[in-house]
Amino acid sequence: MITEQIQKVLDELHKILSSAVGPHDRREYMREIGTIGRDWHFSLTADEIIKNKIPANVMGCTGRAKVFCKLATDAGLKYVAVCTAYEPDWKDARDGKEHTISGHQVIAVEVDGKLRMFDPGKPKLEFINTDVVVGNLVDFGFRDVPGRYLITAIMRPDEYNKINTYQKLRNVYASGDMNNPKFTIVPRSKITVPLQNLFGRQ
Repeated sequence: MITEQIQKVLDELHKILSSAVGPHDRREYMREIGTIGRDWHFSLTADEIIKNKIPANVMGCTGRAKVFCKLATDAGLKYVAVCTAYEPDWKDARDGKEHTISGHQVIAVEVDGKLRMFDPGKPKLEFINTDVVVGNLVDFGFRDVPGRYLITAIMRPDEYNKINTYQKLRNVYASGDMNNPKFTIVPRSKITVPLQNLFGRQ
């Protein structure tokens, strides 16, 4: 059953996360290894994260999703990455204010002909009760960052893994396309992506 397959991959992911080495604060970790720049953690590949035992808070949700993607691909699981932007940040940036857009990257799988989304940062599989469509708003229930997140892209793993700079991710937040910085996403537009386009079915 697909839920059991997902949980098995989550178990493997969280086993890797529990073996992390070094400071769990990103700035401290970067200082310790002698690197700078906000693009560093976006540039990490799943293999680099696993090999160097990089802590979850250092790699962030982008890195956790990349590691999940690798493990899920190795396990033969079909899935997509879902990029979401924190709505207040997104609105400020869209309206021309100089603003870093925070976001949260999660995973979706097909269950009974419908995309179901979950957060690989959680060790136990919990589907998020929302329609996985571009333009939809999601409440992840974060206590430290209350508010909703805007789904801006549903990406095949090969595309998602090309996100290796903040600018590319910001472009995805703006337009759903890592090469297009213009704000074209419309909140609540709920643009569906045919499953055959995501999973390569004829």
